[in-house]
Amino acid sequence: MSEIVIEPAREEDVPEMMQLLETANMHYIPSEEMAELDWRCFFVARDGERMVGLSGYKILSPTEGKTTLMVVDPVCRGRGIGIRLQTVRLEAMAARGVKKVTTNADLPKTIAWYKKHFGYYEVGTLAKIHEFGDPDIDSWTTLEMDLEAWAAKR
Repeated sequence: MSEIVIEPAREEDVPEMMQLLETANMHYIPSEEMAELDWRCFFVARDGERMVGLSGYKILSPTEGKTTLMVVDPVCRGRGIGIRLQTVRLEAMAARGVKKVTTNADLPKTIAWYKKHFGYYEVGTLAKIHEFGDPDIDSWTTLEMDLEAWAAKR
């Protein structure tokens, strides 16, 4: 294994991004759950030439942002790739003036991870409107974080 490199996604990465999203059942794009995949707001993790992770975000207003999709190849989990992908997208949003970030997650383990590592707190739930993520979970847990407070602690 080589060193993991995190870099902005390129348009030619989209087919490989879609394959990686399929490993987490998040490839139904466009759909009611995810209208588009704007590669310009994504980062990818590479192990040599192989894409092993991705994370995206969306700017909702001058002070609000939202994480979109994040997936790490199942065989590469536990190597800190998710932490790095989340950090780079938070830094990108902070650089654009975002102060509050919203994230939706369905897996209890993922929700706990966001809370532990990034200071998220639960603000509600949202019913899934299309199969996406874990098909056995019918709603998203909506999480928020104070991006300014997170950045100040770093």
